[in-house]
Amino acid sequence: MLIPLHNLFIGQKGKIVSLNIEGESTKNRLIAMGITPGKFIELAHVSPFGDPLVFKIGEKKVVLRRSEASRIIVDVPYKVFNLLESEIGKYEIIDIKGGRNFVEEMRSMGLYKGVNINLVNKLGNRIIIEVDGKKYELGRGRASKIFCKKVE
Repeated sequence: MLIPLHNLFIGQKGKIVSLNIEGESTKNRLIAMGITPGKFIELAHVSPFGDPLVFKIGEKKVVLRRSEASRIIVDVPYKVFNLLESEIGKYEIIDIKGGRNFVEEMRSMGLYKGVNINLVNKLGNRIIIEVDGKKYELGRGRASKIFCKKVE
């Protein structure tokens, strides 16, 4: 699946496919940093306001603006969604973002990294999920903090 580099999830790796950079000097700077087609790149850190982004290429860390990262296309094995963006179907939880209390509450419901869930229904501001035969209702805010990938 081809996506822009800025859409990677923290810890997700992708293979660089193309650099859609217009300025020759910017393209040369990226190539000098090791951002070339065929190399694997991983999102390591997102700054507090979302820009810039820190990526790892091998053992080297590279900082890019979101606008630059949006012009680099990578091939990834899966796309990460939050539950709010997801369609009805089966998913595996990749991460849960939030405070300690939120993460503990989700864990008490059986929601944690690696667990398979079934998104049963989306009713306006409510998301209905099923975990181990139990159904739970989540609001938009909570659903937007649970990140997952589609499972076949």
